[in-house]
Amino acid sequence: MESNAKQLAVKVRKILDSLGAPTGNKERVTILSKMLSIPKPQAWNLLEGHSAPDPIVLKKLAHEFELNL
Repeated sequence: MESNAKQLAVKVRKILDSLGAPTGNKERVTILSKMLSIPKPQAWNLLEGHSAPDPIVLKKLAHEFELNL
């Protein structure tokens, strides 16, 4: 069973796909970092499912992508 961080990463990648974001991780990290106003290392961890975001970033993510988290 996937962890919550991994499940969230899959969901974020699917959303970025649907928005037509470039498929390269470097570009996606930059996009996510700017969209959520977070540092690139934090965006990388989010995209890779290494760690769940803190509650503030989670709220930004839910708002930006209109998710019910």
